[in-house]
Amino acid sequence: MPVKKERVSFEVLQGLLGSIGDGVILTDQDEQITYINPAARHILGCEGQDVRGLLCMEVCPLVRLSTGKPYHDPLRQAMTGCASVGLSRNIGIYRAGRPVYLSATCSPIMHIDGRVTGCSVILRDVTRMRRMEEKVKRDRTYTRAVFAAAKVGLCVLDVRAAILDMNESAEEILQRETRESRGMQFGDAFRCENSFESGCGRGHLCVRCPVRQNLEQAIADENFTSEFTVTMHRMGGLQPLWLHVFLSQTPGEHTRKIVLLLIDVSARQQREQALDEARQRAEDASHAKGEFLANMSHEIRTPINGMNGMIDLALRTELTGEQKEYLTNAKQCSSDLLRIVSDILDFAKLDSGHMQVENIGYDLHETLTSVCTIYAKLATRKGLTFTPPDLTLLPRYAMGDALRLRQILNNLLNNALKFTQHGGITVKAAPGEQGTSRTLEITVRDTGIGIPEEAQKKLFQPFQQVDGSTTRRFGGTGLGLAIVHELVHRMGGGIDLYSVPGRGSAFSFWLPLVVTTAAETPRGRQTVFMRPEHDAAREEEPVIPEVREEDISDLLAYCEQKLTGEPAAAPRKKADEQTGNGGKHI
Repeated sequence: MPVKKERVSFEVLQGLLGSIGDGVILTDQDEQITYINPAARHILGCEGQDVRGLLCMEVCPLVRLSTGKPYHDPLRQAMTGCASVGLSRNIGIYRAGRPVYLSATCSPIMHIDGRVTGCSVILRDVTRMRRMEEKVKRDRTYTRAVFAAAKVGLCVLDVRAAILDMNESAEEILQRETRESRGMQFGDAFRCENSFESGCGRGHLCVRCPVRQNLEQAIADENFTSEFTVTMHRMGGLQPLWLHVFLSQTPGEHTRKIVLLLIDVSARQQREQALDEARQRAEDASHAKGEFLANMSHEIRTPINGMNGMIDLALRTELTGEQKEYLTNAKQCSSDLLRIVSDILDFAKLDSGHMQVENIGYDLHETLTSVCTIYAKLATRKGLTFTPPDLTLLPRYAMGDALRLRQILNNLLNNALKFTQHGGITVKAAPGEQGTSRTLEITVRDTGIGIPEEAQKKLFQPFQQVDGSTTRRFGGTGLGLAIVHELVHRMGGGIDLYSVPGRGSAFSFWLPLVVTTAAETPRGRQTVFMRPEHDAAREEEPVIPEVREEDISDLLAYCEQKLTGEPAAAPRKKADEQTGNGGKHI
């Protein structure tokens, strides 16, 4: 009966040992295996083998995995010392050529009479755990190396904003060493301007401290990140410090740590400030230059207009053929100079913001007719056809700036006339729509030299022409279309270009169209004949002589009145009688 109970107890024990996850090996006092459970067989790689009676150290040949050298016999040590013996780190076996890290405890089996009858070995495969530990160690080593070598300051705080650690860059920024900063409040460490005298958290501005506010949010929100700037006391005085904050919880720990990225932006701010100052000086210089040119508009144009007037008067006197040719050439050069100067001054006005755009009632028909009439005659003289717009499609009166509309049309027609040698010029005008707004759409089409596609993209930029030969052949500043482009956009419109080299070009622009009545048109503005020397309307050829003579006569009368103080008619008549030349003197 006792034998049967003993057998039953052993079977129960055997079943229990076979079900646990740890490996179990039992040996006799000679270290021969008397029992091994399935888990131990799996760990040692001896499934399906009968290892009973074999020495335990033969089945489980322990080695130091770091060196490959055999490890001493822990079973003998346990039985000799009558105490449990464990394995050192990095002890294990090679299974199928691969290292297996083991954790084991060898304990002596004691008889009731105190004799050692064998040894029990409890072992576990800790390879996966050991590899994870090694990875964590490598990661920590790598992180520490990055932490130390980072070119930005890194500062680790606890939830009380006390410094735990910081790298060398942070030491340079804060001008403190890590050992003296550990445990110190961060505000004290970087000498916050709010609490420099009283201490961190005790200054009257500390309630609005961005560091504290962001740290509180970082503690409350694990995904919190933020960027802000604080001002700190340094050897050079108060300097800004840019901070980036994010929350980090160290693996395996329950205490949160807050990591601050510290970036000293004082040098960058100085560079930005220097750039801002340089940009401001450049803008001021450009603005002053533009204002000077805009203000000099009248002073520069007046003497040139005077030259033109005097040449016109001289051309009406008795001259030899050679003298007339000289004066005609001088008049052409003077007119060319006026056009160039006017382009430059107009562009300077636009660039400096001095060019004003009006919005008053004007006679749209008369505005278009006055410009087209001049260019129709000029085109005829050049042997070109000229097709004016059909005014029946347009309202008579509109709101806008007639002067600038003439200037736009003059520049486009002047270009069309300049670059067209054969064929003709066509002007079309009609009402249109842009979205929900009514517009005036005008197209100037010519059969001239055309513009290559690559040159079209920059044609509306200042000082741009198709190529250098264009300037040599046709002259000009390259500002006309830039002025047109700027004026059209300032008037709330747009401009497009379609051109084929060798076949001609078409410039189409549109402006807002607000119809009005004659009653709303200021008197005296419905018909304004502009001379070609005007800064808003210029062309290459002289205008109608009768008009010019009338203008000059009025100017002479006005000048004589200012000089003599007499009414205009009286001195004019007196001068005519004295000179006999119809008042053609000054």
